[in-house]
Amino acid sequence: MEKLLSKKGIEFLSYTDEEGSQISYAFTNNMLKQGIIVVLSEWQYEPEEEEEEAEEWEETAENNGDEQEAWEEEEDSEMAPESLFETTVSVILKGNTSYEFGVYADDRAVVPVIYLYRVILDLIDIISGSDAESLPEILESVSTTVSSSDDFADDPETRAQMINLITEHLEKAARLLAEK
Repeated sequence: MEKLLSKKGIEFLSYTDEEGSQISYAFTNNMLKQGIIVVLSEWQYEPEEEEEEAEEWEETAENNGDEQEAWEEEEDSEMAPESLFETTVSVILKGNTSYEFGVYADDRAVVPVIYLYRVILDLIDIISGSDAESLPEILESVSTTVSSSDDFADDPETRAQMINLITEHLEKAARLLAEK
């Protein structure tokens, strides 16, 4: 995807974080200067068995004897997946009010690259064609979730965490660009 986006004047830089997630940033030089980037995150994680389910299993096994075999067969056919996946695309915007706009989320193991390419390309077209004042409203109209630093005005600690996370993404994108 990096070569396809570069033909459109878009940087696409990736890294793997400490948890093994693939994080990619898409932006134009002008977007980065304005504090705006598109973030593509791809996570794979192991599902955690809830203690409640384990306790229920033990209790049923003790109390039901013969029914245990039938339940074991049912449990085998409904095995939890070995891994869970999540792919998200969001837009980070830093300013007097900082935002994270969640635009795309998918839980398939493999998301077609053309979907992600199109989402990223369309987002950058929307951003490039918008003025700074109307951009938050426009991005909100195409988003499924929106978080704003103003949402946490009554919780300074959470507000600071959000702004720090947005700043870290922008700084990481700038470092990756400098290392390129």
